[in-house]
Amino acid sequence: MRSKKLFVAALLIIMIMMLGACTNMSSSHFTLSKEGIAPYELSESEKYILESFAIDDTSQILAFKAPKEAKSLQVNIYRLDDKGKWSNTGGGGVPLNPEQLSGTFTIHLKEDYGIDFNINTDGLASIKTEGVSLESESTSWTQGFLEEFQNIEMNKEIPVAFKVVDSGPSMEGYSLQDYFKPSGFKGMDLVQFVTIEFSDESF
Repeated sequence: MRSKKLFVAALLIIMIMMLGACTNMSSSHFTLSKEGIAPYELSESEKYILESFAIDDTSQILAFKAPKEAKSLQVNIYRLDDKGKWSNTGGGGVPLNPEQLSGTFTIHLKEDYGIDFNINTDGLASIKTEGVSLESESTSWTQGFLEEFQNIEMNKEIPVAFKVVDSGPSMEGYSLQDYFKPSGFKGMDLVQFVTIEFSDESF
């Protein structure tokens, strides 16, 4: 039953993302007026759909407008290993068309700690990561998404989502910028981050 719910939720996110990315079909969709990345501004009906499926707190849609020199978009999913280093557990990318540098990106943080993401530019790229089994039962967790407009620096990762899980009685507050100082997550049972990088190199 849970897998069916997750499938429907993922399908719903893709549908909303595709509706928002159809730049030639609607003049009312949200697009960025300058180069950067920002949360997609959902309409009231789109918010209602996400809330109805109870995935509004675990999913996000981002809109981006890549720099003219960008040739590819890379997404990386990391997990903090036992040595306090980031280990790449999945990801993927798409080439960017000079005539189509705008698009959308969706993230879904699942209950089993798997992560789904979709990129929509000229076409749709969809990638999923496997769930994670923890030795201890989690008692506290926190997560975060990109909440405001972010400038794009070529060939530099932009953290856009994270999830931290622990079996302890309490949880500290974390932010996306903590990706650059992983030592602050010492002792946590599970730490995951999603980053986006725009590159001037082709695949």
